[in-house]
Amino acid sequence: MQVDQLVDNPWLAQLSMDSRQALLKVIKHRSFLKNQCVHSKMSPGDALYCVLSGEVRISATTSSGEEIVFTRFKHGQWFGEISLLDGGSRTHDAYTTEESELAIIPKHLVVKIYQKHPDVYQALVNLLCLHSRQAFSAIDDFLLFTPAQRMARAILTRLKQSQDRTLSLTQKELGAVAGISRQSANKILKQWQNQGWITRGYHSLTIEDSAAFITLTAG
Repeated sequence: MQVDQLVDNPWLAQLSMDSRQALLKVIKHRSFLKNQCVHSKMSPGDALYCVLSGEVRISATTSSGEEIVFTRFKHGQWFGEISLLDGGSRTHDAYTTEESELAIIPKHLVVKIYQKHPDVYQALVNLLCLHSRQAFSAIDDFLLFTPAQRMARAILTRLKQSQDRTLSLTQKELGAVAGISRQSANKILKQWQNQGWITRGYHSLTIEDSAAFITLTAG
């Protein structure tokens, strides 16, 4: 996705034409390497972002050094609105998971635009509400599902987004999604491999029995 294609972006589509054009005129474009920091927790909230290509993960690091991934943003998805609305610092870390292209609008320009175009402010509130609902859904997952079920749900989500049964996933990534250590994730993956559900490769998983994962996540 290129910057000029953002005219059809779902988040921008809710805006008036004047508001949309005002934002499109000030968008900056930046390339990021794999695992490059977009912003870190407690840093100033100085911009609004949209993923043009690649992926950004939102995470936190535990006292033992384990990364907990809360969500991932893919092409066309906007993030970073919390600090723009309340003036506070960033709540989490944001890192690319692969080479990525981001659209960036500096905070002072976003504020200038929504002061003139109130529908932009409302759109930011809508974005915040969407992410809040997703966060509550994630909390439900941690309370209602076992680590194995959370890992299975992550795999099924990736399968829906992929054209291939082989996924670029590591045990560390799956452990982070499930909120468990890499070692615990490894034990679950070994069990699945012994059951014939997956074949493990170097930093990848080939899903041999997707129906088994559907059954597992159904409880």
